[in-house]
Amino acid sequence: MGSLCLLLIGQPRESWLLALGGVFCFVWPLWMDLLWRRPPAGIESSRYEMLLYAGECTLTAAVFGWLSLPPLALLAATVCLLAGAMALAGWRLAIPAGIGLAAGMAAGAAAAPELTAASTGAVDAVAMLLILGYALALASQSFRQAQRLDAHRLALAERSAVLERLNQRMQRYLPPSLRARLARAPEEPCRWERAWLTVAFVDLVGFTELSERLDAEALADILDEYLSALVPAAERRGGEVSKLLGDGVMAVFGGQDGNHRRDRVVGAVDFCREVPGLLEGLADHWRARGDVVRLRMRAGVASGFCTLGDRGGAGRFDFTLIGGPVNLASRLQAHAPEDGVLLDPASAALAECVFTLAPPRMLDIKGLGNMATYALVDPSAPSAIVPAPLDHR
Repeated sequence: MGSLCLLLIGQPRESWLLALGGVFCFVWPLWMDLLWRRPPAGIESSRYEMLLYAGECTLTAAVFGWLSLPPLALLAATVCLLAGAMALAGWRLAIPAGIGLAAGMAAGAAAAPELTAASTGAVDAVAMLLILGYALALASQSFRQAQRLDAHRLALAERSAVLERLNQRMQRYLPPSLRARLARAPEEPCRWERAWLTVAFVDLVGFTELSERLDAEALADILDEYLSALVPAAERRGGEVSKLLGDGVMAVFGGQDGNHRRDRVVGAVDFCREVPGLLEGLADHWRARGDVVRLRMRAGVASGFCTLGDRGGAGRFDFTLIGGPVNLASRLQAHAPEDGVLLDPASAALAECVFTLAPPRMLDIKGLGNMATYALVDPSAPSAIVPAPLDHR
């Protein structure tokens, strides 16, 4: 607006018109600043700003038309207002601002006194300087904004890379089914649900003595390689390692995949049968690098309904699995012979037509009393062809 005063210099206007134009140039910006700072309640801020700027363009153009600015001065003021509208909100604001400019100018020209819009060299120079100065100021502001946006983009990219690395690392602590649950509904807790599952507990024999004999680094390498072999072995059989318990693992078969109960039991037993062979291969690998280690295992398999979901509070949760089969599989593992697999009655009923099982043996299971248990005969022998499932899911 201050530049408008300069554009009025040398114009053939009556003194009161020049004085009125000067007052408008100084008072109007202050009034607009007050309106910008105090938006009315009940109207969206962005919408209010667009309406305010469009109204400012209309009124300013009306004053320009009423003062009958010369063509170059009028062009300079119009360019500045339209460029400002484009910089603020793009075409969404530039179009209504342009309509307001045209309407305001037409109304101002219609109400203007009969004056001739004369131009002088000084006025033309001021108009050109106004266009040049505004263009340079707008370009400088755009450049600074681009720099801020670029710095913000780089910061976001760096933060995204950190979060991606953190996400990839955290995924290693979660079983695949839990990762899928979180991906489907990241904001919602995993609700409790009931499912018929087969649980297999696999534990190493004599690992405590081994931990006393080896140094920490060698023991960590052996344990990591052992667990790294068990995870894909469970997944190949349709299950997943749900918990890592020191030198033991809890593998779960079933859940959301929709397979039949017999398939789940067969997958769990096949997984347990595969572990001794994996340990033999690992023993050869360890021996080749100078670690004379030969490990044995024992496993327990139990089936039944379990409850799974989030458990915890105060911002700390654990996706956990509870139920009779979990405790029973752990107890059976403790009673199993070396490189042997012990099954509960429910699992044995589904597995007896696929695997060879020993006659039932009554055991006193801690916390559960006497129970018939079934040992897998010749766990290293290949399994028979699995017949079509006969029971429900």
